[in-house]
Amino acid sequence: MESGDEYATESDNESDTDRISELPGNILQKILSLVRIRAVVRMRRLSRKWRKQCESLQFIHLDYRDFQHWKYEKFARFVNNLLLIRRKVDLHTFQLHWDPHAPLNCNDARMWIGYALKHNVKVLDVNLDLYDKTDLPPGIFTCRSLQELNLQWGEAPFRDYEHRQLVLPDTIKLPSLKSLTLRDVEVHEHALNSFIARSPGLEDLHLIDSAMYIDRIASKALKRLTFDGFLDGCNGFTISAPHLISFECTGCSLDDISWRGQPSLESARIDTCGCTFNGESKFTGVLAHAKKLALFGSDIKVMLEKELPTCSVFESLTTLEIGDWYLIEDLSVVFRFLQLSPRLEKLTLMHRSHHKGADTDGMSIDGVAFWCPFLENVIIQCSKDDDGIDKLVNVLVVNGIRADKISITFYEDIKNKEHVERRCADEERLKELFIFEKMAKKNREWIDEDRYAVSEPDSDQSDAYSDEYDEDDF
Repeated sequence: MESGDEYATESDNESDTDRISELPGNILQKILSLVRIRAVVRMRRLSRKWRKQCESLQFIHLDYRDFQHWKYEKFARFVNNLLLIRRKVDLHTFQLHWDPHAPLNCNDARMWIGYALKHNVKVLDVNLDLYDKTDLPPGIFTCRSLQELNLQWGEAPFRDYEHRQLVLPDTIKLPSLKSLTLRDVEVHEHALNSFIARSPGLEDLHLIDSAMYIDRIASKALKRLTFDGFLDGCNGFTISAPHLISFECTGCSLDDISWRGQPSLESARIDTCGCTFNGESKFTGVLAHAKKLALFGSDIKVMLEKELPTCSVFESLTTLEIGDWYLIEDLSVVFRFLQLSPRLEKLTLMHRSHHKGADTDGMSIDGVAFWCPFLENVIIQCSKDDDGIDKLVNVLVVNGIRADKISITFYEDIKNKEHVERRCADEERLKELFIFEKMAKKNREWIDEDRYAVSEPDSDQSDAYSDEYDEDDF
C-alpha cells in the first residue's frame, strides 16, 4: 500500500492483527447490515478495504429512529449522498421506515425506491404512513430481481390527494417474488391472479387492512397466508392452496372463510368477529395436523361445538390458545379439545367478561375427563374485575390439572408491561444515539461532515441527555 494514501491506517500495515478486514466480502457485508447506517459511512475512513466495502453497501436500512433529531432536509441530503457514493453494484436490501408524524417528500421516496429497483434489489421494505399512492415508482411491480416486497403505505392526507387504498396495476410481473406484504390496498380477483400467475414462487402472502374484492385464492405454491384486518368489510372467499402450512386471519366472520380441499396446516391463528357459524364443510379438518393453534371468537366456539363431537384426534397439537368468550359458564369446548389433544404442552385460555343478556347456557361438563400428560403450562388471561375466575381454576384442578401449573395474567398488566417494554426500548435507543453523537463530535476526522450530512442533531434534545449520561457511560 502506498504510504501517502489518505485512507490508510495502521491496520493496513498490520493486517495480521486486523482479523475482521480479512474476512470475505460477503461476510463483511453481513456485518455492515447490522451496523447503524450513520456509522457505516464513517467506517469508510478505517482502511482502503473498508472504504470499498462501505461504498459497495448491499444492505441499506433507513429507520427514522436513527435520525429523529434531524430536519427532513438534512435526512434527504444524507440519503442522496449515500446513494451517490455507492459503486455500481447490486443491492440486496433497501429498507425505508419513516415516522408517521413527520412529513415525507413523496418525490424523494419515489426516487430512492427507483434507485433500489434499478440496482436489482432483492428485498424492498417500505413502511410509510402518508404517501401519494396514485403515482408509484416505475418498475415496482415488474422488477425481475425482487424476492421480498413489503409495501405498508398508509392513506395520504385527504387535503393533498383524492384516493384511499393502493390500487394494483394491470401489469404485474415479479418472477422471483417469494414474499409479498401489502397494507391499505384494493385487492381484486384479476390483480391477485396476476400476482400468483406471474410470480410462480410466491410462498408468503400478507394483506393488512385491505379491501378484498375476490371470491377465490388459488395457488399451488402458497405456504403462508395472512389477513390482518379488512376495509369495507369482507364478502367471503374460498382458499384453494393444497400446500398451505400457515394461516392467520383477523377481523372477519368465520362464515366468510371456506376451503376447497384441506391443506395440512402446521399453524393457524384465527380471530373472528362473527357470532354464528353455518358452514357446511368440516373446518376442523383443515386444523387436524396443526402443531400450534390460536382460535378466538364466538363463532369459533359455535363451530367447535358443532364439529368437535365427531372430530378426529389432534395428534400433533402442542400449543393451544383458545377463548375470547365467557369461559366460566361454558368450558365444554375447551374440555373436548383437551380430550382430543394428547400431546398438548401449553394451554392459554382467554376469558372475556359476561355481557348482560348474553347466553351462558353451555353444555354440561359433568363426567367429562381428559388426560394431557405433557401439559406443563396453563395460562388464564382475564380482566382484574372478572369474577368467577377461582371457579374456573377449581374446575380445571378437579379435572386433573395441577394448581401449580396454572397461572393467571390480567389484560391490564399485559398492556402495562408492553408499554414499559416499548418505553425502555425507546430510551435505550436514545441513549445509544446520544453516545454515537458524542463520539462523532470527538472524532470529526472519521468523515467529511458536510458532504454526508452527519453533523450534530438539529434539536437541542441531545443536550438534555448530557445531564443524564456522563463520560463514564461509554
